[in-house]
Parts: sequence; structure tokens; C-alpha cells
Amino acid sequence: MRKAGKLLAVALGACMCVGAAGALAGCGGDVGDGEIEFWYSASISDNKIMRELAEAYNKGQGVTDGVKVKTNNLKQIDKSSLFNNAPSVLMISDEDFKAFAIENLFLDLDGYYNDMPGEYSEAKIPATLTERFRFDTQDNAQGKRMAGKGAALQGIPFGNTPMIYYYSKPAFAAQNICVISCEEEKLAETYPNLQPHGYAEYTAENGAQAPCAGAVASQNLAGKQVYKVFNNRIPMNWEEFRYLSKCFTKNDAYNPNSTTEYGSGTHWWFSYGWSVGGDCIGYNGEKYEFTVADDAKNYLVTAADGITVGETHYAAGEIVRYEDKKLISDKTGLYELPSQRQALEEFVKLSTPASSQKGEQGGYGIGLFAEDNVAASLLKGKVAMLASDGSQITSLNVNYKQNYDFAPTTQYREYAGGSVYYEGAETFANEYLKVIGTTYAGDSSPYTGELKKENGIAIIGRRAAFSSADALTIPKNSDPEKYEAAWKFIRWAASEEGQKIYAKTGMVPNQTSLAMSEDYLSAVDATKNYWAFADGSAHGEIGDWAYFENGQWVTDWSGVFNNQLRAGYMTIDGFLSSKKDAAERAIGAVKIVLNGRG
Repeated sequence: MRKAGKLLAVALGACMCVGAAGALAGCGGDVGDGEIEFWYSASISDNKIMRELAEAYNKGQGVTDGVKVKTNNLKQIDKSSLFNNAPSVLMISDEDFKAFAIENLFLDLDGYYNDMPGEYSEAKIPATLTERFRFDTQDNAQGKRMAGKGAALQGIPFGNTPMIYYYSKPAFAAQNICVISCEEEKLAETYPNLQPHGYAEYTAENGAQAPCAGAVASQNLAGKQVYKVFNNRIPMNWEEFRYLSKCFTKNDAYNPNSTTEYGSGTHWWFSYGWSVGGDCIGYNGEKYEFTVADDAKNYLVTAADGITVGETHYAAGEIVRYEDKKLISDKTGLYELPSQRQALEEFVKLSTPASSQKGEQGGYGIGLFAEDNVAASLLKGKVAMLASDGSQITSLNVNYKQNYDFAPTTQYREYAGGSVYYEGAETFANEYLKVIGTTYAGDSSPYTGELKKENGIAIIGRRAAFSSADALTIPKNSDPEKYEAAWKFIRWAASEEGQKIYAKTGMVPNQTSLAMSEDYLSAVDATKNYWAFADGSAHGEIGDWAYFENGQWVTDWSGVFNNQLRAGYMTIDGFLSSKKDAAERAIGAVKIVLNGRG
């Protein structure tokens, strides 16, 4: 579904300076023989950082390279300007990149990267970043252009802002929730009495001791005495997220004492659909299909040595792609995961009002359904948790200060013995999270909360969410004599030295090791869990609005999806009847094939 906004976007429009051939020089001024011009789009505060970046290069590595960079902050860039008098270096967003690349406006950088990489290395960058700026320079025999893995390198990832959850610390404190920050791989050593959950409740009955320092006993929604623990470095699964959202929803059926009106607000389905291996498109070997509500099950590989489906070998822990799962006949070594339709149903229920139940779309009534995932929702107590990218930080820092923090998005995760139980009819109103240490009817031993495993493989989906990224490119129609100089600046700006400066804008560094380093996390704000942004950047993927040469194919159906389906005015079947044909016509008209999606 189309994203509401992004940081540092390069818009398609007319150059704000007046004139034709002389307009570009008027915007940025003349560039001398020893200079290259760098165009980008930045806010007033970020523009200072971009100038700092260029100045650091000019006084440092630029001296060695014999290159001087002149900056030019343009709020809008006319695509046609890149056919004449183009700058040596252009920063562009992933949303706009393909619209320019399909016009052959960017230089293939493979030769420069292979022959003179400098301190820049793709091995340090998540593949989800590097591959979104790979795009072939020529059409194939079918008149299509390949994008993604294996295609020509036309852009170098420069920064990233992923989808994460913001949460209200006062709201969590009011519920007596103990918040910890511990990565899953460090949990057993650091917190030996905790299980790998984003949110979990541990029994406090019969004299049970607190599972970690800071946890205090309080009553849960089922009236039991428990210790409530939220780990802001492990994703919640579907059941945990909806239960915790119910805890923060102020009504008589859920929690009349909640300090927030709703539990959560999320406008994007990616951490649901992508986590089980689905998508809104699927390549059937010949063409794309609209698969946002595909009802075929997905499959997690649990065979120790992996399996081969068609021409693709999948390792243990990987999920079989849409194109290949159609070929499966023997399910040995595979674990069945929910279909994309089931993921979509869960996502829709999060935002559908309970009073607007429509058959299969019976809503939970625990979250916002409108596209108002803005800082004000957190500030005013509208929600306790909301999904967004880094665009909300400035407003929250001014108005909410230390009262908020970050956590990763949801992930499909199964636990031995399940995650929920019911008191009475199996309805959401009667659904409660299983309490670790409690023995339930029919069980011979207490619920442990351990991850479910098959053949030693944990039953978990992909870590998935969108991210918005920028890249540095060399316009093909810039001065050829300055191509090499432009590359030298790009490789430095995308290396650790340049990224440390660029990260001051709030964008996550392109290199995972740098983004995860204590130096970076502390430099940004040691009082908050910026680890969630670094982790989200490592797993964040290109949004569906940026799959093809423009986002119109999403616009054709996303309005109805967001404003009618998610609001409870339409069922999934009604949505498909209304928009599937239009979506597939739009997909059929695109000129791009995405290697690795489908």
C-alpha cells in the first residue's frame, strides 16, 4: 500500500529556478574545471549536514582524489534536465529511481566499482538496499527491463529509514509493563528466565518470582496476577501484538482503565504479508499476478539440508517463493505457514472497528483505520503504539521528548503450545495471551513460551518491513570527463567515513556494522532504542510503490484498500471484485521484472 510520505525525496517536477538552458546554472552556479556538482534534496537543517559532508570530503579525501564537490540543494528536479547539463552526482530516492533509470539517465557503475571500489564495499550493505538500485541498461527479448539481483549497478545506497513501531512509555508504565532491551541471540545469557518474545506475561501467582529486575506483579486482562515484560529488540508475533493492542484500548469490553483510546495504528501490511512469504505481486513464470489475497499456503523449509523446488535451492529456514510453491507436490521437509490472504485478514482486523464487522472481516476494534499515523496520535493518547519511519522523530522530540521509544515491527512466530487461550467462546473478546508458567486445561506441564521448532528449525517468518532509501548516481548526460571524479566522491560518501556524517540527518547508515555500532547508536541518542532503526534497516525492503517505473499501479487500488477495506466498509472479496482486474491490468503494463520478488 502506498506510503504516506518519505524523507529526502527527489520529486518529479519543474526546476524552481526560471529559465531553460540556463536554469540549472542559475540554480547551482557555475562549476569550475576541477569541481563536480552534487544535487540532492534536503530540509534546511539537513542541508547544513550535506554541506558538512562535502566540506569534509573537499578538505580530506578530495585532496588526495584531486576532486572538489560543490553542493546544490534542489527541492524539485525536472527529469528532462538530466538530458542536458546534468550534475556529476545526483541523490535520488528508491521511489523515483526507476522512473529515471528506465529513461537510460544513469551510468552503469559496475566497472568503477569492480576496478576502484576504494573503501566502499557492497558486502557491508544489506542486499535489500543494494539490489533496489540495480537496473539493467537494455531491454530483454520480451521488451522488459530486469531490476534487482544480477542487474547493472546504477546507484550506490546512501541512507535508509525503515518502518518501526513508536510506543508511549507513559502508557506502558501505566500498565505496569517492564521494558527491557535485549537482542534475541543474547537473551539466554542476559535474561536466562525470559523467553524470546516481544511481549510476554509470566505468572506471579503462588509466590512466583519476577523473571527479571524491574518487573512488578499486576493484574492482566484475564484477572490473573502476572509479570508483564516487553522486549523492544524482539518482534512481537501476531497474537502478542493484537493482545497488547487490546490492553491499550479503552472500552468496557477490553480495558476501561487504559490511558489511551486505541492500542495501535499501522498503515502498512508488509510485516504481515511479507513475513509469511507473500506479497501483493507474484511472478508465475510468464507474468505478474495480483496476489495480495492469494489463498495458497506458504511453506517454510525445515529439512536440515534444504530442498530444491524447480531450479531454486532453499536452505533450512527460508520460505519458498510464489513462483516455486506452485510446483510443490511433496511437502516433506516443509512447514505450512499462513497464506497471504490469512495475513491480510489479520492486518485488516487490526484497523477495522468492532462495530463495523463484515463477515470474514470481523474487526478487533483496537486500532486506527485512517492514514493518521502521525506524532499527534501518540502525543494526544490516541494510541500506545504506531508504525512509521523516521519522519515522526523531530515532532516527537519537540513535543513528547523522552516519553517515547522504538521497537521492531511484527513477525510471524509460533510458540510451542500456541500463544493464546479462550475463556468461553473463541472470540477476540474472550482471547487472552497464554501466561508463561501457567498450566492450562489438557496440559500436563506449565506453558513454557519456548519457540516452536521442527527438525530443530524455529517456526518463524521473515523479518520484514519497508524502508525508504536514497542512492547516489552519476547521470549519464553529465560531463564524461568527470565520471571518475564523481565516482571517487560517491565511493567516499557511501563509505564509513562519509556515512558517519550523513547519518546526522537521521537516516540510518547504509552499512549494517556501522548502524549497529555503539558509537553510532549512542551518537544518535543513547536514551532511545535506535537499535530498532538499525535492525529495521538491515531487514527493510523496497516498498511496493517503488517496484516498477512509477507507483501508479499501486495508486489504482490502494485508495479503496485503505479507505474502504481497512475501514470495515468492504470485505476482501468485495475489494477483489472491485479492484483485482484493474490491479492486474496495471501490473501487465509495467516494463520491469523484479528479480527476487515473486
